[in-house]
Amino acid sequence: MKKIILTVFIALFAVLASNAEGISGKWKSSFEGPQGSMELNFTFKVDGEKLTGTISSEMGEVEITNGKVNGNEFTYQIDAMGNIMTQKGKLDGEVIKITMEMPEGGQGPEGFEMVLKKVVE
Repeated sequence: MKKIILTVFIALFAVLASNAEGISGKWKSSFEGPQGSMELNFTFKVDGEKLTGTISSEMGEVEITNGKVNGNEFTYQIDAMGNIMTQKGKLDGEVIKITMEMPEGGQGPEGFEMVLKKVVE
């Protein structure tokens, strides 16, 4: 019985670890803003339960901070011109869905969602 429980635990851990590693890499998304279409490029790196990386656009690049991974879900923060924004993501098959939370007093839709597609190199 102990062997069965241990085998199930190891298999479950392997699945969760492979989901987290699936987040690592380059991803891209685009959306319509006041200035027209804008492309965002995401680079994620997963190390255990820690997420690091960058988000870049034609306007510049920001570092991902306080990144945490739990299975196929993750959170991180970015500093957008002095406003700390929390973003939540979920690896869903071949895409990542990210929900952005606007900072207190920020303008824009709450819970804005983006869909990211993996960049094949």
